[in-house]
Amino acid sequence: MKEYSTATLEDSLEVTHIWRMFQRESSQSFADFDWDKAYDQVVSWIGSDDWEIFLAKEGIQVRGVLIGGVTRYPYSNTLVAGDYIWYIDPEHRGGMTGVRLMRMMEKWAKGRGAVVMETGATSGIENRAAGLMERLGYSPVGMLMRKGL
Repeated sequence: MKEYSTATLEDSLEVTHIWRMFQRESSQSFADFDWDKAYDQVVSWIGSDDWEIFLAKEGIQVRGVLIGGVTRYPYSNTLVAGDYIWYIDPEHRGGMTGVRLMRMMEKWAKGRGAVVMETGATSGIENRAAGLMERLGYSPVGMLMRKGL
C-alpha cells in the first residue's frame, strides 16, 4: 500500500535515486548525472517555501514523485505553479499514483496563491500523460522541440 506525503530531508537520497531513474529513462539521458549536484538540489527544494516534493512511497522506497514549485512570470506579480518532474517508477504505472500526486500539487499550489498550474510531458518517456492530463482538466498549450548542437 502506497503512502503519500511531502519529502523531508530523510527522503533526500531516495528522491535523488528516483530522479536518476527518470533521467536514465528520459530524453535527457544524453546528459551526465552529477549525483552530488542533484542531491544538493533536492535538499534545497526540501528547504524552500516555493518548491515542494510530493512522494508516493512503499516503506522507504519512493515509487512516484512530483517536484513542483510556484513562481511569477518576469513581467507579472501573478503566482503560477508548475511541475519540474512528474515520474512514476515503471513497475507502478497505470494506477492512481500519478493522479494522487498531481492532486496534492494542485492543492498545495492553490494554497500558496497560484492561480494556474502548468504541466507537460517533455521527457520523451513513452506514456499516456497527455490523455491523463486532459482528463484532469489540462489543455494543450504550445510544444517542445529539440535540436542537437
